Order: sequence, then C-alpha cells, then structure tokens
Amino acid sequence: MIDYLADVKELEEVGVADDVISQHLSIRTMRALPCSDARVILQEAGAVVEDPVAGTRAGSLIDHYSGLPQGDEKSLLGWFISHVFGNGETVSTDSYPRSIQWSSVTGGMDANLQVVAQSLVDAAGGQPEEPVTAEQISEARETYLAEQAAAEAEREAAEETALQFQKYNGLYNANISPLVTANDPDNAKWQAALNKMATDWSL
Repeated sequence: MIDYLADVKELEEVGVADDVISQHLSIRTMRALPCSDARVILQEAGAVVEDPVAGTRAGSLIDHYSGLPQGDEKSLLGWFISHVFGNGETVSTDSYPRSIQWSSVTGGMDANLQVVAQSLVDAAGGQPEEPVTAEQISEARETYLAEQAAAEAEREAAEETALQFQKYNGLYNANISPLVTANDPDNAKWQAALNKMATDWSL
C-alpha cells in the first residue's frame, strides 16, 4: 500500500513525475544497503577482490566496470565500488534517485553478476513483491486530498458549532440568566427575554 505522505509527497514537491515515482517505489529496497555486508558479498563472490599489498582491485565486477564506455553508468558503478570499499556506511538503494541509479547500473550486467546484484538487494531487505503503477500513485494522492478536505470541513464545522455555542451562552447570560438568578416567575419577562434572544440571534 502506498503511503502518500511517506512515499510520494516529498518527491512530488521537487518535480518528480508519477511514472518515475512509481518506478522508484517498484524497485527500491526495503532499507539502505550496508557497505559492510556489500563488501563481504562482493569479495566472497569474487566480484571485487582487493590486494592489500598493491592496493589494487580485481574481479568480475571490476572487469565489467573496465569494459563500460565513459558515461553515467560507469561513473555510478565506480562511485559504488569506491564507496563500498572506502569509508561508506550505506548505499541508499531505498531512496530516490539512488534506487533508479542502482537498477540502471545492474540492468546491463551478465548473469553471474546479476546473481551478485540480487544478493546485494537481499542484504538490503529485498524489493517490493508487486510493482507500483502511476495510476496507484494518482489514487493515493486523490485519497489523501479527499481525506484532507473532509478533515478540514470537519474542523470548520466544529469551529462554527463552537462559535454558535459561544453566541448562545452570551445571549443566555444576558437575557435568561438574570431571570433564573432572581427566580422570577413573570411569564411576560420570560417571553420578552426569549424574544430578545431570538432577535439578537439573527443580528
């Protein structure tokens, strides 16, 4: 289920389109990827192996990186490797735009690296079982706005009722309360007081 406030509103406010938000929500991980877990997975799979003496890195992911043409994908993958094996703590695969960048980087990998990429996703809690559509985002927005409108109408009605009650108390105290306090049984005075309340109510 889409939480409009948590999942959509902030992205919407910075101009992210519904179809992009739906893509993000469909592929994001449940939590950020811990770099410590990522290092273990990459090393055990032979995807990135560091030589502590020479300070070099080798492996299938390094080979894939080396074979990429210059561009955003290569830059993102280079950042990922450096971040994981550097001082990084997490990779925000659960947040936009890193979620979409991650999908872009891993989408062109071969089958062996796809397995490694899935292990990394699993380490970040996995991904949603069902994709999110732009229509679902629109429905979540409409539901939220309808709920907000209903809450505002209820608040305004409560304020109006409170004002009416305050008005009633003022007229009662000015016209009826003196008769009650004096224990006055005069019907004419009570009728006049009630008439005065009715007249002043419409003012």
